[in-house]
Amino acid sequence: MNTSRFKKFGTIFLVNVAVLAFLVLGFGREYLRNVEIERSIADLNAQNDALQGKQLESLSVIEQLSSEYYLEGEARRKHGLAKEGEELAIIASGGTLDERLQASDVVSAQSNVVRWWQYFFDRDAFDDVAAL
Repeated sequence: MNTSRFKKFGTIFLVNVAVLAFLVLGFGREYLRNVEIERSIADLNAQNDALQGKQLESLSVIEQLSSEYYLEGEARRKHGLAKEGEELAIIASGGTLDERLQASDVVSAQSNVVRWWQYFFDRDAFDDVAAL
């Protein structure tokens, strides 16, 4: 009689252990999947923050470029336009416009330190650049 109760108890115990193992395995898998999903959400939130920063930066640049002052300045510089009532005076110096633009590129390509050095210690080089 004891052996039959023991066999019955052993069978029930093994069934319970199998069910418990099945449940633990299922919960463990779901927990790991939940952790992976939370990690993905954190990565996507970081990407979202970075993209929002880029968007704000782009909107700021667009706003600056479409402002009235910028557009007016570009129209004056590139196209020689003026407002109504303003008179446009073009003062021509020696050389063509292309030569003057190239010369201004040479001057702007030099650093301030080089220009100051030339001003104080190499006056001929400074005068040559200043004449451009």
